[in-house]
Amino acid sequence: MGLILFLFYVALFSVLIAKWSYFRVNGINKLFILGAFYLKLAAGFVLALLYSDHYEDRGTGDAFRFYDDALVMHRCLEEKGVKPYLKLLTGIGFREDSAASPYYFEMTHLERAHSTGYVNDNATMIRANAVVLHFSRGHYHVHTAFWCFMAMIGLTAMLKLFVGYFPRKRVAMFFSVFLLPTTLFWGSGVLKEPILLMGLGLFLLGFFRFLFDESKFRHIIYILLGLFFLIISKGYVLFLMLPAIVGLLLVKAFRGRRFWLWFSIPHLAAALFILVGPLIGGKADVAHEIGWKQTSFYNEATLSGAGSVIDIPKIDSAADIFLNAPNSLKNIYLRPWITEGDNILYLPAALENLLLMICLAVMLWNFRRPYGLGIPLIAFGISFVLALGVLIGGVVPVLGALVRYKMPALIFLFALTFAMTDHIKLQRRLPFIRKIVKTLWRKPY
Repeated sequence: MGLILFLFYVALFSVLIAKWSYFRVNGINKLFILGAFYLKLAAGFVLALLYSDHYEDRGTGDAFRFYDDALVMHRCLEEKGVKPYLKLLTGIGFREDSAASPYYFEMTHLERAHSTGYVNDNATMIRANAVVLHFSRGHYHVHTAFWCFMAMIGLTAMLKLFVGYFPRKRVAMFFSVFLLPTTLFWGSGVLKEPILLMGLGLFLLGFFRFLFDESKFRHIIYILLGLFFLIISKGYVLFLMLPAIVGLLLVKAFRGRRFWLWFSIPHLAAALFILVGPLIGGKADVAHEIGWKQTSFYNEATLSGAGSVIDIPKIDSAADIFLNAPNSLKNIYLRPWITEGDNILYLPAALENLLLMICLAVMLWNFRRPYGLGIPLIAFGISFVLALGVLIGGVVPVLGALVRYKMPALIFLFALTFAMTDHIKLQRRLPFIRKIVKTLWRKPY
């Protein structure tokens, strides 16, 4: 029964990808989009298998702990009826309800031990799984299919955005969006990342199309849906994009004049806020919050026996955030090194990092200065890559977690590297590249 359900939903999602105009990307054959979806399904199976082998206790692995809590929530519906179930599902009044509260106490991850200042994404995952249980009838890999399709919605939006600005580099953009090992692995399981990708892709496509292209009602819908999924999955990602978002709004307000001046103002304001935060105190003391989070990660890594803990400079002051930035960026985007790939799970990430270093070197060798309509997207990407890198690289001391958390910015990093590479100059210097590209991508439609 489980296999039949899984195949049914895979077929349904395949038809949607093949027939729905949303998945039409200029210059990209729909078969490639479908192929990416099937690759993600395979990666989702591998992720679930690795999690089941690595975590003896299902309550410690993200791939299963939220799903298991969702089973408890769904059992409330079967045993107590709709009303207490809806209270658990919506989060309204479930503690006071005598029928719902026993299931609340049985679940282990519906609430966090400490507030992070953002929407509880653990609860989001549990409730999302609880909704999908109505379709999956308790078969886990049906959830894998749903999560992969959600990721495809977001990734296709990003591809449409990149190809729209860099149409001559659609092969490179397809690779950046769909084929990076980190995105294939972490963006394909029953985790928070596929929901994050859906929100990020929808928001960015809607935002850029509305701001710099033909403004349509559907772009407003994309923005609102993207904001919703970003807030309920990983709110800090939206927070890290704020300087770039405000910068582009200022650029638009002043009709593109002095682009870099207006774009830099909110970034300078953010840096100033971080520096004066300790004088204000409370949540405004960003350095204290980041330092506390860094200590929490170290404690959690010690308790869980993580085998890939690295030393990162301690953050005691606002100045430390900026002084540690180069080391943070190195850790998140270049580690694990290929020499640290002794654990087979790190080998794909290590090879990916090696490829990134090669691509960066090629870009510097064949650099093309950003120009024209591509400047806003490149500026946004640089801001996002740096902001996420400085925060996550300065807070997270576990290589495995770094690989996972950098995923949304890594897509941008590869895409920007390809965008700023002069491919004409590169093909003149290395003619065999043109032959390879033509062989792999003979027919755009």
